[in-house]
Amino acid sequence: MGDPIDIKTKKVFFKETHRDKFDKDLVLDVMEKNIVANWDTWGRFQQIWTNQAYNTFKDFDKYLVLIYLIRDYFQQHANKFSYQSYEEFYAFDFLTIDKLNLIKISNELNIPKETIRRKVNELQKEEILKRDGKSIILKRKFAGYQKPEKSLDALASLISKKSKYIKGQTWFGDALETKEIKEYIKKYFSIMWLVFLKLQIPFLIRHRKNFGDLETWIIWGNVALHHQKSLNKEIEKSVTNEVDYKNYYQKISNLKIDRGVNASSIADISGIPRATVIRKLRWLTKNKTIFKNKKLEYVMARKGLLNKKIEENFRFNQIEVAKFLTTFFDYYKNSNLKP
Repeated sequence: MGDPIDIKTKKVFFKETHRDKFDKDLVLDVMEKNIVANWDTWGRFQQIWTNQAYNTFKDFDKYLVLIYLIRDYFQQHANKFSYQSYEEFYAFDFLTIDKLNLIKISNELNIPKETIRRKVNELQKEEILKRDGKSIILKRKFAGYQKPEKSLDALASLISKKSKYIKGQTWFGDALETKEIKEYIKKYFSIMWLVFLKLQIPFLIRHRKNFGDLETWIIWGNVALHHQKSLNKEIEKSVTNEVDYKNYYQKISNLKIDRGVNASSIADISGIPRATVIRKLRWLTKNKTIFKNKKLEYVMARKGLLNKKIEENFRFNQIEVAKFLTTFFDYYKNSNLKP
């Protein structure tokens, strides 16, 4: 793969020497040394993002199709050496995505073709998009469903917190504040959101594959976040043994806690109907990933059938998040795309 290029001038925009670019492994190392705080911020970001995403349509697969189309639009613009700001992107009356087909979307999202066809038809009925031969046209209405105002705030806050962990490293420089990160993302929106969606969409697909659907993953995630919060408290009290990235997931799943979370709380937090939450909790319990305690609250199981896959996914996700952060910091600090 060639060096990244300035998509407005077609010039290499990172400094000529690779020594000036950040090393993903160094970013990952800092994350791993601060694994509890780092993964706590990531988990809470995902909770904000997924809550907003689910409540858009009450249908995750439909939302996945929509953000996939937007990602593809951004990629087509990047291929043509152009980009759009936040204001420019959301000012369009319609956006055309060329040469897309249902099989391609199905293969990349790992969702059956017939499901993709149904979701596209639903988006057409809601007048969010229309098909024109092999092209898909996103209508102006889509902005009301996908404009990521809360997600942008949450992402900027996440990146800022990560930068504050890294700022002590001689190779990094100063930390970045949330406000300046948000302004930068909005200025180079189609580039920065493309980088984010290239992280987020595969991240969601991996969880969908493990749990069967994203609703089940979110419900499990609420139980896991409760354990994570409890682990943070134990560490603050110096009750637990040392935690590192290799044993982090085991520490969370093995942690004995007095109080879990109930179905009503999960429904309130996620926006997923309580009846659906109960059904998914039963599936998770059957697969021994969680169990119900004497107080009728749900906690993580220690040796669930899915735990090995979840832990493998967790470790892989750390690497992908480190890549994303490295790319963002390189753009911000080392490229000609100036703040």
